[in-house]
This record gives sequence, structure tokens and C-alpha cells, in this order.
Amino acid sequence: MDERHTAGELAAGQLDLSLDNALLYAEYHRLAAEQAALRRLATLVAHGVEPSEVFDAVVKEMRRCLFTERAGLWRYETGGEVTLLAADHRSPAAAMKWPVGTRTPIDGNTLAALVQRTGRPARMDNYENSVGQLAARVRAIGVHATVGVPVIVDGRVWGLAAVGSAEPGPMPADTEARISGFAELIGAALVAGYRDEQKRQMLDDVSRCSLLMDSLLEGRLVDDCSLCEVAGHLRLPKHGPFVVIAAEVGSRGSEPLPVIESKLRSLDVYSAWRPLPDWQVGIVHVASGQQLDRVVALVSRMAVDRVGVSARFNDLRETPQALHFAKMMLLGRPDHETPVAVFDGTILATAALAAPEVMVKSAGSALACFGDLPDEEREILFETFRVWQDTDASMGAAAELLCCHPNTVRYRLRRIEKRTGRSLSRPRDVAELCLMFEVHRRLI
Repeated sequence: MDERHTAGELAAGQLDLSLDNALLYAEYHRLAAEQAALRRLATLVAHGVEPSEVFDAVVKEMRRCLFTERAGLWRYETGGEVTLLAADHRSPAAAMKWPVGTRTPIDGNTLAALVQRTGRPARMDNYENSVGQLAARVRAIGVHATVGVPVIVDGRVWGLAAVGSAEPGPMPADTEARISGFAELIGAALVAGYRDEQKRQMLDDVSRCSLLMDSLLEGRLVDDCSLCEVAGHLRLPKHGPFVVIAAEVGSRGSEPLPVIESKLRSLDVYSAWRPLPDWQVGIVHVASGQQLDRVVALVSRMAVDRVGVSARFNDLRETPQALHFAKMMLLGRPDHETPVAVFDGTILATAALAAPEVMVKSAGSALACFGDLPDEEREILFETFRVWQDTDASMGAAAELLCCHPNTVRYRLRRIEKRTGRSLSRPRDVAELCLMFEVHRRLI
């Protein structure tokens, strides 16, 4: 009798041990399946899959892992509604009763209202006494109890991830904790998607600005309407005065004027810039001569190589011509005091630079008569003429600037007359000489 009793107790003990092992194995299998699901979803997020695809995958994995009737993801709207973004149902008929994309008011005592109000996980053990459209939809798809957790994005409650049971009574006590990992992945997907969208918008904006700058620089604007649109997008006033700044890219290939736009903005100067293979080109709004001086001073401090600045102009449709003159300013003799050469816009300078190839050929032929002189002697004659011209043909003023006697100035000017065959007493000849020496100074 004792032996039979002992054998019975041993069999019962072995049965209890087997049940415990089975429960442990089942729990281990459940945890392993959930971790595998979370890893699959995390891989989707890491690969930059569109958030909508992540949403669908999350609700499917969530419902499958928790063996529930339904799983869904909702977004809270600013107007007191929730929008169903993704859902997975055990019964296909339920999907027809609550389709994705449906917006429903958050009315009554519902799971969506609890989570939005508290920002914490919540549950509803039954909807029998709940009122409102949300509660009615829950009952219509055959769900008796629900558990949900907030989807947090940037510290605020963005949405709700929830599962529902078709069985009466409360859902398991650990349901909130099990849903939380899925909700975190939804938040991560949203943040990643937002950042990707920001990058796309930024790249699109940069690309559009580049195209609009090209349209200005190449003169492809046809009417006031398009001009206004381009100016607005580039954050430039529609009307000037403007200048074009052209900085040549050096041998190292680096940007000649880095962060120039932000530095100009600190001076309350609006500008738009376009990096090109050989140039960095900017259109700069300069409200006054003083503001232009400040811009030139800033560019002079920043420039590594030479920079050309056009004369001021008022209509953005004149940008191609201004760009031409800005580039032409880099062809003349360098100024040892500043790397910035500013085009003065005078008629004489404009005539010299408007058709540079033609003018170089014409002036070169006219000045060939000085080719037999030593470089230093030739430059003294040319400098004398320039100073005489700048001092309004005053022998005394020119002599003072050149540190010589007025007769020396007269002697040098007579040598120029003799070699060129032109007389300083004839206006036409003076005009030609002025243009010849202007071309030489700026282009040769």
C-alpha cells in the first residue's frame, strides 16, 4: 500500500515538472517569435522603407505575435479625430466595416481618448456602455476588449497602436508591455521618414534654386510674372539695385567664397549664389553705394583669388550682361591692394569690355607702334596718359600725381601723339586714344 502511494506521488510530480517545462518552452518560443518579429521590423526601418510599408508590417506582426482578433495603428488629428493608417484582422469582413483611411471623432470614453489624454498605455475591458462613433465601430467589428499604447514622436503623442480581442473579458496583463516594442518601431520609422523627407525637400530646394539661378544668369526670363516667381524663390527683391559677383575657382577646386551668403545676410544683404565648375557666381542686392562698399570689403577679406564685381543694375533681366562684365574685370591688371575688381559702368569702360575679342584686336593693332619700346618706358607713357585723362587733361595736376615737371608730361604726351598719329587737340582722336588705353588697361 505504501509503495503504491509513493509511486502515485512520483508520477504526479513528474507530470507537474512536464507541465512546467511545457509552459517554459511555450514562453520561450513566444519571446523568441516576438524578438524575431521586432528584428525584421527594425531592419525595414534601418533600410529606409517608406513609413506606410512599416505601418502595415508592424500591425501584421503585432496581431500575429499576440494572437488577437485585430491590430491597428491610428494617427491623432488636430481636429479631435483619429485616422486609421494600418490594420490587420483575423476576419476579412471586419476590414470592410472599418477601412484604412477612415477618420473618426474621438468621442465618449474610449481607448483612443484615454491614451491621448494621459499619454500612457491604457485598456478597455468592454465597450458595452461606451458611447460615440469610435465605440460603435469597435463593436461593429466584433471586438470586446482592447489594449493600446501611445506612439511618441519628438516627445508628443502622435498616434495609437492597439490590439483587440473577440473574447469577453480583459486581455492578458502583459499586453501593454508586449505592444510597446512595436510602437517604438513605428515612432522610429516616422522620425526616419521625416528626416528623409526633409533631405529630399532640401535637395529639391537646392536643385530648384540652381535651375532658377541658371535661368537668370542665362537670360531665360521672359515676363514679369516669371521674374517675380524667381526672385521670390531666391529670396531676392524683384527690383534692384543688384550687382553680380564672380569669383574664379582656383587650382585647388575649393569654393572661392565659402559661406558668403550667410555672412552677407548678417550685414542685412540679400543674395543668391550658384557654384559652377569654374566660377562661384552671386546676385547681390545692394540698396546703396555704402552697402556696396561693405559688400566689397567683406569679399576682399574672404577672397583667396581674384573676384570681379559688376556695376549696379536694377532689372534682374540684365543679369547675363552684368555677369559678363564681372568676369571681364578679372582679365585686367591685378590690384595689389585688393583682390576685388569692381566695374564702374562708365561708357568708356562699357565700350572697352562689351566685345572684348574685337576690342583687343583693334586696340592691339593701334598700340603696336609702342612695341619697340622697353616695357618700363612703354608703361610710363601709358600711365602718363591715364593720369592726364583722370585729371581732366590738367598738365599741372597730372605732373603733381606723377611727381614730375609739367613739361615732362607734355613731352610724354607728344611722344604718344607722334607714335599713334593722333592729336590731342582733336576730340575724335582723344576719344580713340582713351578707348585704346582703356582696353589695354582692362584686357591686354
